[in-house]
Amino acid sequence: MSASAGEELTCEDLKKVLANGKVTIIDVRKPAELEKGKIEGSINIPVDNVKEAFSLNPGDFEGRFGFEKPALMAPLIFHCQMGRRGANATAIARQLGYTRAQNLKGGFGEWVQEEQQ
Repeated sequence: MSASAGEELTCEDLKKVLANGKVTIIDVRKPAELEKGKIEGSINIPVDNVKEAFSLNPGDFEGRFGFEKPALMAPLIFHCQMGRRGANATAIARQLGYTRAQNLKGGFGEWVQEEQQ
């Protein structure tokens, strides 16, 4: 499963989105991978849990993850380490009706490289 046009954004695009308003960033890496760092404000929901998580009712979602479940039309950005799991999570979210779900192209690895420049 790979992202198609409109389903990906670059690190530069993400920086613009973050500067311009509220967006939910979901880090789909395994909890142990978070030791490498994370994008500020991102929430960890491992890719294997995305379908179940975004199928929960809003109250159960908030109780389990500690933040309000995003609305179907809200901007939602997924990322992993390199991009593949993020693309899978984006496809799952879109199947569940999250039409503005996008994957961070290059994932956290590329984000770190961009931040070091």
